[in-house]
Amino acid sequence: MIKVFSGDDFLAGRAFLAAVREATEAGREVVRLDDDLTPGRLREALDQGGLFGTPQLALDLGAAIKSQGTAATGERNALIAMLEAAGPDADALVLDASATPARQKRWRAFGELNHLPAPRYGNLVRWIRAELEGAGVRTRGDVAATLHDLFGDDVPGVAAEIAKLRVLDETLTPERTIELVRRPAARNAFQLIDAIMAGDAALAFDTLDALVQSGEPPIKIMAAFAWQVDLVAGCVALRDTDPDVDQGRAAAALKANPFPTGKALAIAARLDEAALRSLIEAVVTAEHAMKSGSDAAWQLEACVLQAARLMAGRRAPAGAGRRS
Repeated sequence: MIKVFSGDDFLAGRAFLAAVREATEAGREVVRLDDDLTPGRLREALDQGGLFGTPQLALDLGAAIKSQGTAATGERNALIAMLEAAGPDADALVLDASATPARQKRWRAFGELNHLPAPRYGNLVRWIRAELEGAGVRTRGDVAATLHDLFGDDVPGVAAEIAKLRVLDETLTPERTIELVRRPAARNAFQLIDAIMAGDAALAFDTLDALVQSGEPPIKIMAAFAWQVDLVAGCVALRDTDPDVDQGRAAAALKANPFPTGKALAIAARLDEAALRSLIEAVVTAEHAMKSGSDAAWQLEACVLQAARLMAGRRAPAGAGRRS
């Protein structure tokens, strides 16, 4: 049987290694081929027998292809064709994290594909919650949302932190989790938005500087900021048609996690159409400049400061944006 693991690099790789470990612990002879995987080596491995029968192969297709350079595509196709030709007699675990939809379809035709895409938005919080439960971590309150706030979409970082938290014999709360992790909410662009909406350019700059100093690339901060602004825009549109829309309904309509949606709704209540348009224009201008080769850090700083100054005099009064 050929079992293939694809999708997110970390998740697919972890599942692949877990399957290898399970086979080893079960007493199976496992032959690993990584950057030394070539059609010739694969042929030898498929043909060989072990002391206890045919060994199970563990093949890291990504590592093999990375070592092949310009010959990568032909090499990969040759390896897949050899496994396909081996048929049901082949016993292999294959890591092909970057498998395209076409390759996924091909793998499914003659093997078992375990596709593990990177969780996003609401799915990410659900994934974190499942990871906590799977690790046996006891929680009280929304610890999953707190970890999402602290780590953003850093899936390996979340998994590593949960591995540390699992050794503690205590019930974790959001507050206790923040204390234990001791990590600034570097990926929470709502901190930037809060400062911008308050019209506090100095605080916005300090928040941005803290994000950069924590190691976040400016382009990634810009992407997170743009996504949050887009979520706010969606909430403004929802409130325009339904002034009483709540967090749950807004999250469902926007297909987003309720936690950031709730914050976006609160911000949307303080914006008028002109202020929102100006904010979006600042973001679009900065993103375009970055993609055109302009200095990313400078563009991000200019965008944040410009947006904060715009909001300083253009916040909507209480109740603005509602229709009677």
